[in-house]
Amino acid sequence: MVMSRAEVDQLQPDALPLLETYRNGEHSALLAEVDQRSRSGPLPPDVLGLAAASLVALERYEEAATAAREAAGRAPRKAWLYHVLSRAELGRGDRARALEAAEAACRLLPGHPDYLATLAACRRENGDPAAAAATARQALLSAPDHPGALNQLGLALAASGDEAAALEQFTRAMEAAPQEPEAYLNAAALHRKAGRVPEARRVLKDALRHIPGLLEAEEQLAGTVGSSPLVHGLLRHLIHLSRLTMTGWLIVAFIYYLFFRLLEFLWKYFPVLLPVSRVLLLVAAAWLLGGALCGRLLRLALRRG
Repeated sequence: MVMSRAEVDQLQPDALPLLETYRNGEHSALLAEVDQRSRSGPLPPDVLGLAAASLVALERYEEAATAAREAAGRAPRKAWLYHVLSRAELGRGDRARALEAAEAACRLLPGHPDYLATLAACRRENGDPAAAAATARQALLSAPDHPGALNQLGLALAASGDEAAALEQFTRAMEAAPQEPEAYLNAAALHRKAGRVPEARRVLKDALRHIPGLLEAEEQLAGTVGSSPLVHGLLRHLIHLSRLTMTGWLIVAFIYYLFFRLLEFLWKYFPVLLPVSRVLLLVAAAWLLGGALCGRLLRLALRRG
């Protein structure tokens, strides 16, 4: 959650529709609405904070940090604004500022498991896995099945070298929230790091059973095939090619058309290039269409293999 229930009740009325848009995952729509409102004058802190939260969700961390910083400066008693700011700062790589903001959120609203989970992440990223584990355990006192806190506890234990305990926490997180990908990816990464490829594949297949469209799981599965970075890169490329949407294929078709017109221009002045250009066009078409087909077959094989 981006904020506690008590903080939801304190939101300004004009921010409530935006909160619903945020909860529905319609982040681009939320930002478009905020942009429209900004033309009528300065935005209230609640509206600015929700825009920052959507920017975090879209991984536009620099913009998110700027918006959240302004919102928190104008409403310094609202813990959720510091929570959003800490996530934005963590995303942009400023660990010290992220920790400072996360600590401010927890001071203003002590004991909230979401805020404590973010604080645990900040402490781990700042090189203190013991403090991170203690913070995650504090969150679990009030919410024993909180997936974010379980994941952070697992990551902190893994950073401390206790892989068995870390995997236990990741398993608990999977059971608590089977539709959330973080625990599966964390467990698989830990197995791969330790050279336990079959276990990593099992976890990733479980992830795809619960979350069929999880790109990160497919990419990690591709990384378990052989040991060559070149092969891994090729497999990931095929996976991405097979996942192109209709809009993506329209963009590809337009680029292919521009490529054809460029070659057509060259043929006019350099007829000797005609045979080579035809081969290039055929190879490009075969790579795009054949690659998409191979990518689909690859994804199916990775899920079943």
